[in-house]
Amino acid sequence: IEINLGELFQLLKQNIKMIVISILIGIIVLGIMTVFFIDKKYESTSKLFLKPDVTEGITDYTQINSNNLMVNNYIEMLKGNNIQSQAADELSMETNEVKAALTISNQTNTQIISITAITTDPELSKQIVDAVVKVFRKEVKETLNVNNIAVVDQAEVATAPVSPNLKMNLIIGALLGGFISVGYLFIKFMLDTHIHNKEEAEKYLGIPMLGSIPYFED
Repeated sequence: IEINLGELFQLLKQNIKMIVISILIGIIVLGIMTVFFIDKKYESTSKLFLKPDVTEGITDYTQINSNNLMVNNYIEMLKGNNIQSQAADELSMETNEVKAALTISNQTNTQIISITAITTDPELSKQIVDAVVKVFRKEVKETLNVNNIAVVDQAEVATAPVSPNLKMNLIIGALLGGFISVGYLFIKFMLDTHIHNKEEAEKYLGIPMLGSIPYFED
């Protein structure tokens, strides 16, 4: 299969209006879906820090190393059903709802644990984070006798949604519209077996054309 890029480019050039219209339609459709049909989601985050003991201005570096090793254990505890189910009970929610909203992470090379909740309600996102932090600190204190976990960033009520991203969706709509229109023209070009002019006839048949019959509208 041979593809004449010049002819393909010419076809695209002839149908530039259709391509532009397809791009605009894609932008409008994705914009409407983003604004009216996709739920807005709000994020709230709290950060916990494992404090090392400081005695008379001297930091206990042994405990720093111990805290580094304990970070992953604390993260697994936060992800577990025990803490999340207790937090869900406080909020009169299902454990699966709390689990679906939560993200637990650790910033690289730090002893800081981030607890993030994303829901369609900014107030609920904050309440979930606060409940998980409260239950976790209580559980660690009662079961492990650990009192060095401090909240360095309190969860706040989000004032703006984190998703959907209108600008990004508009770009995606434009790309989809362009890809669909260009793809349609490309397939049409590849499947077109008609001879459109004398140059194509001579090229296909390999013989010179002696004449042509003009077409007249009746």
